[in-house]
Amino acid sequence: MNKPLVFALDTTSDMKNLELVANFVMEAARRAKLTQKQSDDVQMAVDEAVTNVMEHAYAGKTDGAISITLRADAATFFVEIRDYGKPFDVKKVKKPNTKSPLSERSIGGLGIFFMKKLMDRVEFSRDQAGNVTRMLKKLK
Repeated sequence: MNKPLVFALDTTSDMKNLELVANFVMEAARRAKLTQKQSDDVQMAVDEAVTNVMEHAYAGKTDGAISITLRADAATFFVEIRDYGKPFDVKKVKKPNTKSPLSERSIGGLGIFFMKKLMDRVEFSRDQAGNVTRMLKKLK
């Protein structure tokens, strides 16, 4: 792959759009020739990130704007998810206790935990427009 491949999707925060997002990521991963494992990892991480945006940034509001950009080259698969919802500060998210029994765990934080396990880099920021989630998967 000489020239990077770029894919873009604009959608809304309606949970019904998770399937649309999943198909978009799957097709981009296929065209970028990711392995099945790489494709599955990216798919799960994006699903977690977009679900978090829908549930938390937009608090269940179905018409919030979400923009997803995917960029692939020979060495990396890059994901950027942008939303315009409630500000997000990753420092306020408690780290999940993955050692205790399920019945004793508090709810929350597992999505970010999984995103960080599945991807090589995960970053959260906010600019004047809104929240930005960036994730990177190394392909080599």
